[in-house]
Amino acid sequence: MSNYNLLAENSYIKMVYDIQGNLQDGSQVVVSVIFENKCESFLKSMEFNVLDSLNSKLQRPEGSGPHDGLVVPFQLPPGVSNEARYVFTVQSIVMPQKLKGTLTFIVKNEESSTHEKLDFKLHFTCTSYLITTPCYSDAFAKLLESGDLKSSSIRLESINMPFHHLLARICFHHHFSVVERIDSCASMYSRSIQGHHVCLLVKSSGQIVSIDAKCDEPTLLGNVLDEIKQTFSQC
Repeated sequence: MSNYNLLAENSYIKMVYDIQGNLQDGSQVVVSVIFENKCESFLKSMEFNVLDSLNSKLQRPEGSGPHDGLVVPFQLPPGVSNEARYVFTVQSIVMPQKLKGTLTFIVKNEESSTHEKLDFKLHFTCTSYLITTPCYSDAFAKLLESGDLKSSSIRLESINMPFHHLLARICFHHHFSVVERIDSCASMYSRSIQGHHVCLLVKSSGQIVSIDAKCDEPTLLGNVLDEIKQTFSQC
């Protein structure tokens, strides 16, 4: 399993990306992008740019304008991959969003150099704002009893996998940790970069899985549950 998703590709280059929250800063996420040269030519002078929204902004060096791209700090010989990281500041994390971007680059071989570009959409899911955080069962129970959390639930059907595989998928793709598991029932926990608690009670019966969830931010919770549903609809 990989958390890297396809960002864009053409005959010259392929980009995949992963988004990680920053525990130290509730207003930041780090986007890791792997650039892979798919062609027989040299790729150089790459520049990565994303259009800012009101909610999310690409961090640029001091003195840069809001529309300036960032120079990718390497060149790519044929068949080579390399990774670069970009920091984004975000305000609200309760809704997913897509930001438009462009990679410009020069394709250089012995005969010529051509300027190329590749457009993409960077998808910030609500899951990308969650951070895997361990939680002890007594602390989990206190959270549920506090009365501060709002409830929601989903039902997954036609799930043909062992229960521990299902839990592993939720942990891996959605940044949860298992608090406690008894047979085909498990409690799970995650926390957002802005400190929201997300609690799940996952129960499996045959091919049907029910997820009862609680969170102090109902919009965030609804979107995370939609994203979990999406993960299992692709199985």
